[in-house]
Formats: sequence, C-alpha cells, structure tokens
Amino acid sequence: MTKYTVFIALMAAFILAGSAGGSEWSRSTRGCPRLSQAAGLPLRPGGSPLRTDVDGDGRRDAVAIHYSLQAPVDCGFVLVVKTASRVVAVRVPEPYTMPVNRWPYPEPYLAAAVRLNAYRSQIVVALWHGASITNVGLYGLVGGSLVRLRFHPRTSGDQLPLFGTVGTGSTYARCARGGPLIVASIWPKVSGGKRWSVRRTQYRLARGVLSLTRARTVTGSERRIDALLRRWKMGGLPFNGCVVARGRRL
Repeated sequence: MTKYTVFIALMAAFILAGSAGGSEWSRSTRGCPRLSQAAGLPLRPGGSPLRTDVDGDGRRDAVAIHYSLQAPVDCGFVLVVKTASRVVAVRVPEPYTMPVNRWPYPEPYLAAAVRLNAYRSQIVVALWHGASITNVGLYGLVGGSLVRLRFHPRTSGDQLPLFGTVGTGSTYARCARGGPLIVASIWPKVSGGKRWSVRRTQYRLARGVLSLTRARTVTGSERRIDALLRRWKMGGLPFNGCVVARGRRL
C-alpha cells in the first residue's frame, strides 16, 4: 500500500467520523446543553411538571421541561423524563435563533399526559401559539429513546394545530383511552357561513408513528355540522377521553 493510499484512507475515516459527530459538535460550540446532563438544568418556569407512567412499568415517572438560559432556543429547551431506572431526554426546539434568556413566550410547556396505547403515557407539549391557534407535539418512548411522535401522512413539523376562529375554521382533538386519536377540522365551504365542511380523521399509535386509519369529510349546513361535532364529542378540552394528567391549559 502506498503512502498516498494510506493518506486517502485516513482522510476518509476522518470525514466519516466528523459527519457522525458533527451535529453534537455543532451544538456544543453554540452552547447547547448535552442531553446526558439535561436533568441537572433548571426547571422551565411555568413548564407544568407532570407525573405519569411513560415507560409502562406501572410506576409514575417525573416529566418536566428543563432549559439552559445561555443556549439558543432551537436547542436550549429539553423534555426530561426520570423513570425508576434511568433518565431520558429530547430537545424541544423552537424555530428561532435568539438565546433562551430573551425568549418572551410561554411555550414550551407540558399540556397533558395522554394514553394512546394500552400500557404507557405520551406527553403533549405546547410548542407555539398564534392569535387563535396553538401547535402541540406529542412525545413518547420509542425503542428506549424519548422522541417526538411522527404523523403519517406527515404534518408540518409533526405538529398538531388546535383551535382556530369561528369565521375561518377550527380544529379539535379528542381520544379514547388506549386510542385512537380523533381530530376534527371545520371550515366554511362558501362565504357567508351557509355551508360548512368538517373532516374527521382517526390516528392509531404504533412504533412511534400516529398513522391515519380513517378519514371522512362531510359538507352541509352550519346546523348539521354543529350536530356532528356534538355527536363526536368535539369542542371540549383537547384530548378529552384519554388524558391521565393535566398540565398547563392550552
């Protein structure tokens, strides 16, 4: 083997190693906290800590948002779950570059713990709000890691938008204990509000994915759509039917 060949092999190994660890290296240079140390960070004020069985061992685990004041908001908030046997954590990124100590919004915070399968809880985290809409993400243990649960088909950022306005449309969510998650979205079909449409979608959780299993769209008068929403028990607190612990109200 020539010296040139050895040099090429060493450079290739260096590049591969750098790409594998580049993400964590980039975070550390920006002041992002290490996930392994997240439990030692301060608790997020107003984060509404919860106690619920996240790992399915029958014992309630401590769930909280921690934060690092000097870190950027896209990596400085961390969801931490302390179980009886270990601590797991995942970042809760906000889509901005300002430091956490300048972040003026109440999110992220824990809204609820829900039960979308038979044996463990999932965490509803409020991520962002607008004038009339609140976006939430659902988190749970998948393969031993704490992750944001994915939607299939994908939603924007694997988030679920809730609420809305009467004139332009609204989204509601409820669920049954053990699943499914049921989402109903309504919107005006024609101007003036004489005809409306509602889409009811149903999701089942398996292997960290909330998969669409059923969908139905109905168009009719406002009276008919309101009657359907009442029949489907929509319009109350989000996730009614499968909540096992409530945090801060959305």
